[in-house]
Amino acid sequence: MNSLLTSCVQEPEAPRLEPNTSDQLAKVKSWFEENKTNLRLPERGSNFRTESQELILPFFEKEPDWDQFHHYYFPDGREVFEMNLENAQAFLPSSETEAFDVEAAQRIIQNILFVKHPSENRFDPLIVRYYPDEETSTRDFDEINYQMIDEKWSGTVDLFTYDEHYFMGFEIHKGQILATRQMETLPDHNRKSLGLENKDVRCAITTTDWYQISYVKATNTWVVQQLSPTHSYSCGMGSYDSGGPPSAGTYSYGGGFFVTSGGTAGYGPPDVPMPKLTIYIDSSFSKNQTLKCAQEMLALSKFVNSLTEFTNKTSPKNVTLRIGATKNPDASAETDGTTYGHNNIVITFNEKKVNNMSSLGVARVLLHEIIHAEIYNAVGEKRGSLLVGNFQNNFEEYKKLYPNNNSLQQHNFMADYIVEKIAKTLQEIHPLLGASEFYQKVGGTTRWQKGINPTFYTAIAWHGLNSTKEWNEMKYNDRKVLQDLQDLDRELTKTCIQ
Repeated sequence: MNSLLTSCVQEPEAPRLEPNTSDQLAKVKSWFEENKTNLRLPERGSNFRTESQELILPFFEKEPDWDQFHHYYFPDGREVFEMNLENAQAFLPSSETEAFDVEAAQRIIQNILFVKHPSENRFDPLIVRYYPDEETSTRDFDEINYQMIDEKWSGTVDLFTYDEHYFMGFEIHKGQILATRQMETLPDHNRKSLGLENKDVRCAITTTDWYQISYVKATNTWVVQQLSPTHSYSCGMGSYDSGGPPSAGTYSYGGGFFVTSGGTAGYGPPDVPMPKLTIYIDSSFSKNQTLKCAQEMLALSKFVNSLTEFTNKTSPKNVTLRIGATKNPDASAETDGTTYGHNNIVITFNEKKVNNMSSLGVARVLLHEIIHAEIYNAVGEKRGSLLVGNFQNNFEEYKKLYPNNNSLQQHNFMADYIVEKIAKTLQEIHPLLGASEFYQKVGGTTRWQKGINPTFYTAIAWHGLNSTKEWNEMKYNDRKVLQDLQDLDRELTKTCIQ
């Protein structure tokens, strides 16, 4: 299998700007200074939820630190500048069982997102707050942003409108989004909690205390004020109550929490997508039962679910999955991330080979190509990736080692960082794709007394990476073991257990 790679809070230093980025940043700053007094939701009107208990934190003036920023793009192409807020004032959520912790408050990162409107000359703002669970998840400003949350970070991420209306939130454990959450304010401590009978049973309901904290420089002290508590509805991914987000992909609150009323009278919070690839499944692919089943089982894996969302809708999309002619007739599939740009990537399965592919073989090839797509998209959007922490700096080394050769850059990166992740994913889903049949075909307990040798999955994860430095410099005996195990993949079946 080959890939079609067509072109052969500690203050960081101020980032170096390319001329066009510098000009755009100046436009954002100018727009904000001109419009910040109007960036309030009206006290009455359609922007509010119908319930009166939505969480609204006290408003304070927000001054972006224009020297500290991240610059990236959402999957639909919208440009984003994420700035740190200069204000020594923040809000801290704390459970009833936790004592207020000033040190935890100091670990909060509080930023403002400026999202370029797709058709109008404006930059819609949102406030994003990163609450690390513990000291090990503490990050400096330059180490985390909405599109760059590393695989070791655990905590919650909450987004608010510019004037502090709660927008949406996520619970994250070691870089994976476990749940979405929404909040309603409790008017007082005597109000009874809502029962689970009114909510999806997969949603957990907890009470959260909120604190407003302000640092007084003159006295070197923190001033803490307790605010109204909230109910927090935390729902596992893909499981929402009736008032929650409409999908697990791009969150559009036009028909839910907020309705943009237009003009200066109604500030409309921007839609904010989850930091995932969106993969559109073309009908040519979905009509093939073996391919479709392998894709559906692969989507159940933790690793793939953290990276992607599959959809049958044609828009929005930034990756298309299809069957067709490949430029390399020997390739099982090809990924083109340059012809149409990093937000219009095409993964093509070879139409002359798909009928002979096993279910796990399809999953392996598709996972390999998804990783190519993720690399293209992450590089193009200048964002982080769950593939590896500090993705941009790590991948930069491969660009230096293999200039002007996307294939060698990406394959060597995958060989060094991703092989075991591929292997664990394939091992995770194989029971759904004929593992028991395969086990019997290769000899069962005669070959492996305790089930399929996990090294088999490592071996097939190396398919497509035999041109890499890591593979070629591997000890001969180690590589021979992997090659012998790779030969067994011809015994894989087309089984699918749904």
